[in-house]
Amino acid sequence: MTREAVTHLYTMLNNDLQSMGFGGHPMPGALKVTVALNFYASGSFQGSTGDFCRVSQSVVHCCIKKVTDALYCRTSDCVHFRIDLESQAKRATEFGAIEEFPQAQGVIDCMNVAIKESMEQPATFINRKGFHSINVQLVWDHRKCFLQVCARFPGSCHDSYILCQSRVLLLFTAPAHLQAWILGDKGYPLMTWLLMLKNPSNDAKECYNSCHGSIEQAIGMLKMCFHCLDRSGGTLQYAPDKVGCIVVVCCILHITVQSG
Repeated sequence: MTREAVTHLYTMLNNDLQSMGFGGHPMPGALKVTVALNFYASGSFQGSTGDFCRVSQSVVHCCIKKVTDALYCRTSDCVHFRIDLESQAKRATEFGAIEEFPQAQGVIDCMNVAIKESMEQPATFINRKGFHSINVQLVWDHRKCFLQVCARFPGSCHDSYILCQSRVLLLFTAPAHLQAWILGDKGYPLMTWLLMLKNPSNDAKECYNSCHGSIEQAIGMLKMCFHCLDRSGGTLQYAPDKVGCIVVVCCILHITVQSG
């Protein structure tokens, strides 16, 4: 994130972060923001972040909690799938300009975020690759800014199941019934409003897949910016609901970066 983006973030959260630190001494809000950002970006354990920022692990824990809670409360202000006619027309036009997909409103996919073994029903969090995770559904627009984030299902849940339980389904069915579609992969069921990747049996399908895949990059960008969501950065040592909050916060920060 740029200096300007971090400054904007601190200004936005300053009132929420004004609290006394340990031992009765105030902890600067700017320090809380930078410590939390270091954790999100590096994917390191709290101890490593503390060493880098020269604060104790308990202070790191406090900073992450404060910043995460403050940003999570702003989810509805930052992550929204607007369905007014003007927003629909703009998304359709921009998607069409990128890869000639008419009436496209977004791209949908899921990602598994590794977590420590859950104390409650641990088997439900084991995904098809054999590690514990939550399965996060994401929908993004032509700018690769997130329109919807669903981070409340365990890793064993199939992508199609999450779709049918999420608000996305309601947007494309009555009464909203958007007259458009979103782009997904083969993990989703066939629907009149969801275009899927095809097995490339001819040149037309090769071209279709190429266009489809070229705009399906937001998850990779998200993990690249916020390494705490990537398994290579380690396993998040929090309860599933807390990990879900961290995922949403990283998406909010990603929107801030993309929009700035």
